[in-house]
Amino acid sequence: MNAQTEIVAAHEDKEDLYYAVHKGLRLASARMLIALGQLDPFDRDAVAAALKQLDDHIAMGMSHLTHENREIHTVVEQRLPGASDHAGEDHDHHVEAFEELRRLADDLVAAEGEARPARLRKLYQRFALFVADDFKHMHEEETEIQPQIEAHFSASEITGIRERIVGAISPDKMVLFMRAMMGAASRPERIGMVTGMKEGMPAEVFAGFMQAVVGQSWRFGDWEELEARLC
Repeated sequence: MNAQTEIVAAHEDKEDLYYAVHKGLRLASARMLIALGQLDPFDRDAVAAALKQLDDHIAMGMSHLTHENREIHTVVEQRLPGASDHAGEDHDHHVEAFEELRRLADDLVAAEGEARPARLRKLYQRFALFVADDFKHMHEEETEIQPQIEAHFSASEITGIRERIVGAISPDKMVLFMRAMMGAASRPERIGMVTGMKEGMPAEVFAGFMQAVVGQSWRFGDWEELEARLC
């Protein structure tokens, strides 16, 4: 079955609530899958680092679906009953997947000797299945729910939804999101993101936030260094 990839916006000037964050999540998922696939199950330090990365990835995913449920699905259902039912069911399945992934990660940590490769393989395969489901889910949100939002909500209402989502994200999770989103963005998109944050934050807050995202002090305008660290 061919997926419908054309996204038709009802109004070009309305924000897309999914595009940037979904690009970031796809990049983070791809990197996580590669990390698990390349992992040496007998290198306990490497395993610990990869499972910390997995824990951060799950935390970011949980934050994302929680905010979508509360700030997008709720308002969509009020205006268009039933429009987000399937997406909500997918989110329930995501929570189940996260719980299973955490259990499989614990199983890997507890395993000894020759049991470790099999435990890692099981974790890798389960994560790959989650990624496949999640990519399909994100495509459906972008091509089915977003056009309905654009058709039935004003530009200011859509901006308000995005602002409520951003305002509810804790600083530590915002760092995770921005690493992924900036890494996945094109250069013009990345410059626009960072420039917008610089204009909207006090100078010291912006500098501290970017240092947390990049992992070291960063000078505004050094796009090559930003890309070397994030892309």
